[in-house]
Amino acid sequence: MAHPPLAGETASLVAWLHQQALMGATVETILAGLCVQALAMDLDLDRAVVAYLVFHPQFDGMTFTWTRDTGQAERQAATQPDIRRLPSPFLHMQTTGIEELRYRLDDRGEPLPFPLLSHLRSLGFTDYLAFFQPFGTSADPGLWPDMPPGTVMRAGVTGSFSTARRNGFTERELDVLRTLVAPFAVAVKAAATIEMAEILLGTYLGAATGRSVLRGHVQRGHGHRVHAVILYSDMRDSTALAASAALEIYLATLNAYFDCVVDAVDAQGGEVLKFTGDGVLAMFPFEEGTQAGTNACGLALAAARDALDRLGQVNVRRAEAGASEIRCGIALHAGDVMYGNVGSARRLDFTATGPAVNEVCRLETQCKTLAVPLVLSDTAASLYGGPLRSLGWYDLRGVGRAIEAFALPEYRT
Repeated sequence: MAHPPLAGETASLVAWLHQQALMGATVETILAGLCVQALAMDLDLDRAVVAYLVFHPQFDGMTFTWTRDTGQAERQAATQPDIRRLPSPFLHMQTTGIEELRYRLDDRGEPLPFPLLSHLRSLGFTDYLAFFQPFGTSADPGLWPDMPPGTVMRAGVTGSFSTARRNGFTERELDVLRTLVAPFAVAVKAAATIEMAEILLGTYLGAATGRSVLRGHVQRGHGHRVHAVILYSDMRDSTALAASAALEIYLATLNAYFDCVVDAVDAQGGEVLKFTGDGVLAMFPFEEGTQAGTNACGLALAAARDALDRLGQVNVRRAEAGASEIRCGIALHAGDVMYGNVGSARRLDFTATGPAVNEVCRLETQCKTLAVPLVLSDTAASLYGGPLRSLGWYDLRGVGRAIEAFALPEYRT
């Protein structure tokens, strides 16, 4: 699409958008800043929206809406059913490849093709300009299985500008807005890419580890020693379930268990380090030799109790549905975790290793032997100020010393 030569204010706004992309500004900042500056240029803008598809474990799209009344850009996540529920200009452009749609809304007798436009007309808007800036790629069809056959969901930035002024946008305003589409989309794409990288790395590696990788800690051998209370949880009878249940039932059961443990750890500020089959390894770091160790142990213990409580609630619902009970054992330990990049030169894992990790995993096996759902090592018990009862000393396989195990008073053998 050809554009007229940039006027001074428009050129300055385009340069500002480029700067926002280079600085890594958020989409909210970019959208709100663009609209404020557009108003300063005497563009009669009352509403602006930008949206794009996302890689996220819970959502499929993200939409940001700015209005002159609020002066702010508000974020709204959308799932595939949300996106497909009603015909919309954005979905129409992404599936057809059309890059611009404009509708005058002030002619009350003119039928409108999308429910959104009728809604905007009812709110007093008079003109609507939508754009689609494609990336030249399409979403994986396997991620959108319920779309009509042959439909291609194109990747790109969609957006719209609306005014409530009588007679709608002027030709000058339309020229400026069209000129801004490409640099605006570039800035939004840069912001969305950074955010999605943070989300995906946080999802697969954990929040702290993901941030570390994004900061450039990606060389093999790079790492550091962390003193922490370590939590390890292992699901009971998962091998038998995997052998006897359908894949969908097995994965649903495993995910229900992970939801209980991971959400409990997150709620107490812990960091999930990795999944080991049906096990969860997490840590609650603290500075050695300070009172923070007592607090870290309290948080880890609260997370363990919460996980067991959540699992109990899940099992009530499963019993009502005739499903089998989900059980697990949880061990708490304290010690040093070697936290960093290990692997081959071409395939790395940012993970936790060290004797303390081995010890907490070995200790957890005593939950089954001692018929308690939660045990603490002697080192973890030394940080805890509340009542505990000793379960005895145990020589664990692969551990060079005997470890005394403790249980909370409410967990009786």
